[in-house]
Amino acid sequence: MTTKATVFKKLPGVLAITRRINVTDCLFFSRMPDGSLKPLPVTRSGLRGTQNINKKATGDRQEVSNIQLTDSAKTDVEATSVVVKMGVSFYPLSNGLNSCALSKTDDESLLSEFKASFTDFLDRSATESFISAGLQEVANRYARNIANGRWLWRNRQYAFTVAVTVQCGDDVMTFDALKTPLNQFGNYTADELKLGAYIASCLAGHAQHKLQVQAVMNFGEGMNASMEVYPSQNYLGGDKPKGFARSLYAVGKSELNNSPDMMDLQSARLVGQAALRDTKVANALRTLDTWYTEFETNGLPISVEPCGANLDAQKPFRGNKDSSFAFMRQLNTLDVNSTEGMFMIAALIRGGVYSEGGDK
Repeated sequence: MTTKATVFKKLPGVLAITRRINVTDCLFFSRMPDGSLKPLPVTRSGLRGTQNINKKATGDRQEVSNIQLTDSAKTDVEATSVVVKMGVSFYPLSNGLNSCALSKTDDESLLSEFKASFTDFLDRSATESFISAGLQEVANRYARNIANGRWLWRNRQYAFTVAVTVQCGDDVMTFDALKTPLNQFGNYTADELKLGAYIASCLAGHAQHKLQVQAVMNFGEGMNASMEVYPSQNYLGGDKPKGFARSLYAVGKSELNNSPDMMDLQSARLVGQAALRDTKVANALRTLDTWYTEFETNGLPISVEPCGANLDAQKPFRGNKDSSFAFMRQLNTLDVNSTEGMFMIAALIRGGVYSEGGDK
């Protein structure tokens, strides 16, 4: 079914898309000599560092000591490697329209016409017996970003080897993450295509699969024990106590006292098990947008965001004409296999709020 309007002047006043992917936190473990896994802790301790501030010298002698309390995450003293685990699930695109309602100034016909346009786009993306090339390509790109270990972030840079395994039911796929392209898509391996097929079948509503993902990182001979790893950092804002350098994300049991200033006069204290936050992992997995205009000069994929917002470049790479807001108004005219159509499929997987109030 198609709508009367080819392009909507505005979107409904209330419009929200539920994300079609869920990711757990990534938990860090030390692999011990007997093969067992030991939760890798975040510890809080004090240290004496140095002051390195680029400021104009004064007549007074500048203080060079920097006494601080900080978090760190290091492997066990007997660790032979680092293991990171997470779970990933994808859900049918057809169930993604969460809220869709008119604002006070919207024309009554907008609601039915937009819903028809939305349904038409999904029907052209996948049906009970069909998966479009556009949807399959987006799924393959997700598969590659799982396989290449992009979601390990900084940890990937320091590892000598990274073996990623993905278990889907009884099926197990194995990847050499460091040999899997990080910034290009295409020329997929057989296991990448198999994983992509599992993901596409979930998005099309053909099946429901839970992916259990594991990465085994080796940092080189003699470097796996007492090796620092890098979980997510916590943002403390204006509540950061004086002398507190860095707070790392940890889950589970903590030995910290519940002091309001986060200080603890005892020696190193256990904060919890080191982890990468689910939102950080999800951002890495959807770093597959090579369809934006500046890709030819930038050369790097960016995370799928409505306006192409990119923290590394500190700029949006998509404007008013090629944002997902613009394409949402054109769903019934988009070719699902075009670059615009594939970006829009990826944007629907991401989810978000697209409400527009007033006239546009």
